[in-house]
Amino acid sequence: MAIEISEKYDLPDLKLYRSGSLSQSVIVWRPEKLMVVIGKGSDPSDELITDAISVDHVPVIRRDTGGCAVVLSADMAVVSFSLRNDPNKKNPEYFRLFNDLIIEALKKQSIRGLGFNGISDITLNGLKVAGSAIYRRRESVLYHVVLNLSGSTEQMERYLKIPSRQPDYRRNRSHKDFVTSFSDQGVEVDLVRFENDLKTSFLLNIK
Repeated sequence: MAIEISEKYDLPDLKLYRSGSLSQSVIVWRPEKLMVVIGKGSDPSDELITDAISVDHVPVIRRDTGGCAVVLSADMAVVSFSLRNDPNKKNPEYFRLFNDLIIEALKKQSIRGLGFNGISDITLNGLKVAGSAIYRRRESVLYHVVLNLSGSTEQMERYLKIPSRQPDYRRNRSHKDFVTSFSDQGVEVDLVRFENDLKTSFLLNIK
């Protein structure tokens, strides 16, 4: 079943996307509603279960960053960073840099079992709890990561196919067997504290 895809990305980090900001910025935001966001080069027929999306009237938006399709909901939080691009730095270095900042901010809440897995995932007790994507211009870098606070993997099962591109540690597992949430792992994230700790660390460590 054909679905309509909005090419007008209008989520809260739009300003970071479009401005090509040379200033260092970080924002933490919550999606207001259920939606599916697909990557810049994604083919919907490869990644989406379009019949379910159409029946449920779930909006689909295309972003400028790469990576596979994701489900966003109000049970998740998104962290978006922008800073001046270093042409000598490779993407894996940026993924490590930003994910380390997030992991350290979460550890300040005594959350244990966090790790970095695959190309750019953050895991909790070996299961994916956050996925990220990056967009680089000549002068700037935008990175964003979705933290699954308490989102249901049932929505991922319903709207997303198992991606053909996947990290080795996934081992072709279904979304429900591969993804978790902080809530499902018995962890409650204080998002205000997380944001404050993250912004402090970002300002201190990113030059």
